[in-house]
Amino acid sequence: MLDLGTTFLQSVERSPHAMALVDGAVRLTYLQWHERVVRVAGSLAALGLRRGDRLLSVMQNRHEAATLHWACQLSGIVIVPLNWRAKAEEIDYCIADAQAKAVFFEPVSEAAVRDSGAARGLPCIGAGAIGEGAATAHWDAFCSGARDIVPIGDESTADAQDISLMLYTSGTTGKAKGVPRRHRHERAAALAHVAQNQYGRGECTLGVMPLYHTMGVRSLLAMALVDGCFVCLPRFDTHQALALIKSERVTCLYLVPTLYHDMLAQRERDGGGFGPAPDIASVRKIGRAHV
Repeated sequence: MLDLGTTFLQSVERSPHAMALVDGAVRLTYLQWHERVVRVAGSLAALGLRRGDRLLSVMQNRHEAATLHWACQLSGIVIVPLNWRAKAEEIDYCIADAQAKAVFFEPVSEAAVRDSGAARGLPCIGAGAIGEGAATAHWDAFCSGARDIVPIGDESTADAQDISLMLYTSGTTGKAKGVPRRHRHERAAALAHVAQNQYGRGECTLGVMPLYHTMGVRSLLAMALVDGCFVCLPRFDTHQALALIKSERVTCLYLVPTLYHDMLAQRERDGGGFGPAPDIASVRKIGRAHV
């Protein structure tokens, strides 16, 4: 069973010029994305993070979050994605419980990270339009620093038995509990997801289910397995979702039922005598995600 870092490298080798990631104006082929992933992996090494170390990600579905996820898979670092709505005390708890050695955040989670006592003692990398006070470095500066470092080569340093990520679940009682998932587990689950949804090569999906949940992670990993494209939608909005389906020719969706309902209702309203309904003809496959 292959590790996920090697899985990503295989996608780059098979389809270097296929579109892999879209996030607004950011449009990356697998070859271009690989360059960014390797650069981030080098930057993580420069921070002193090594195979088996853990980092906390408190970000929505944006290109930095997806890139960080793959950089961790290539490096053997355990990513701990946390709900971007988390409060400072929740960040404190997860840093201590997961023994995280760095925190990555964005504007929506900036205040919570700034107020986290545990985060103050760690490297805190902020993406997007962040203010001063919470970050020890901005994402762009963090990535550019890797240019002076010998980057990770074209081999993954992870192993199929290594921990890929740790997802926090509230369970039934007490505080949230970290659930570690190995590379081989995550890859097998993604393969099952591809088979269950009958994905073919070159699919394009709407990346809106959160990356702090198995639903979002499945979508991200599955697209790499089929050399497909992950279209980021940080926060669900019916107008934006329908617009992205049309503009990016999204072919498959993996959503909770309420989001399908909301999009169809919005489409019906938009086509109710006030102009044509948004074009969703590119969608050929839909899957039902479970919370």
